Amino acid sequence: MIGLQTIKKQFRKSLLLGVFALLIYPVMAQDHNDSFTYSVALDTNVIAIGDQIHLKLSVDQPKGIHIGFPVFTDSITKNIEIIRQWPLDTTKKKDGSLKISKKYLITSFDGGVHKIPPFEFKLNGENINNIIRTDTLQLGVRSFEIDTTKANFDIAMPIQTPVSFAEIAPWTGGGLLLIAILFAAYYFYRRYKRNQPLFKAEVPAEPAHVIALRKLEEIDNQKLWQKGHVKQYHSDLTDAVRTYLDERFNLATLESTTEETMEAVTEAIMPKDLIADLRVILERADLAKFAKFQPLPDENQLSLKYAYRIVEKTLIKETVKEETEKDKEAEPIELTKGEAIDKTT
Repeated sequence: MIGLQTIKKQFRKSLLLGVFALLIYPVMAQDHNDSFTYSVALDTNVIAIGDQIHLKLSVDQPKGIHIGFPVFTDSITKNIEIIRQWPLDTTKKKDGSLKISKKYLITSFDGGVHKIPPFEFKLNGENINNIIRTDTLQLGVRSFEIDTTKANFDIAMPIQTPVSFAEIAPWTGGGLLLIAILFAAYYFYRRYKRNQPLFKAEVPAEPAHVIALRKLEEIDNQKLWQKGHVKQYHSDLTDAVRTYLDERFNLATLESTTEETMEAVTEAIMPKDLIADLRVILERADLAKFAKFQPLPDENQLSLKYAYRIVEKTLIKETVKEETEKDKEAEPIELTKGEAIDKTT
């Protein structure tokens, strides 16, 4: 730590340096040479080491005269560095003259009082070739002294604090979210590999076979292939069969190809003869839709017949348990005395 005496000594040094710079060297230097006016201005002429201030040069350029500004790269002197410089800013005045200014951002890392040498402006014009130099400026840079009489101190280690819930909550939530995403991905992947829809469709109000048989009856009544709409006939027929298979066996064949559909329909779903019928329906429809094949009338009718057979052989039969009435035991009939005599006679 810096001692009190060191702070007082440093304050007195900085105060004297500031007063000296303010009394002897002004912040802004100006000169008037007939119609030519220039100025050199600093934000302040006393800074702490490493601080950044602006240096601004500006001139009023009369008509017919061109003024060249001084050119700097990365420093003004060996002790004063240029951090940034802006391009020339030109403003036209009412009398036709120009006000040109340029701004620099400067700093210094060396303590003491540093001289800023005069800036040179080159004047060029008709019968004019001159150089005008500004006044010398000075920049005071305050440095800090380290009290070497004090002992060094070890760097304090960070304080160990218990882990709070707010610190582990994001990690816990992220872990649970990742597990949920992985589980959902695995679930959808399994349904995709089994050629099942990703989301279970809502159970229709009517059984699948009722809807399918009604659709097949509509196709038969429309007489599409008889009217020359062979392609439409087979397209509607295969859609009806695929829709039935999807709803009946929980498949996803409506957007599948013929081969994909045949791979999904196994012997566990229906017998071999029905699988063969299904292949005939699908392949004949492919030929009619994509190869412009014209099936024979018997073949068109046979596809409808096979579709009916697939639905009728695989539908879920609703079994109704009929309650059988038990024979009631005959109740004994009580007879009166007179009736008993009549029976005996």
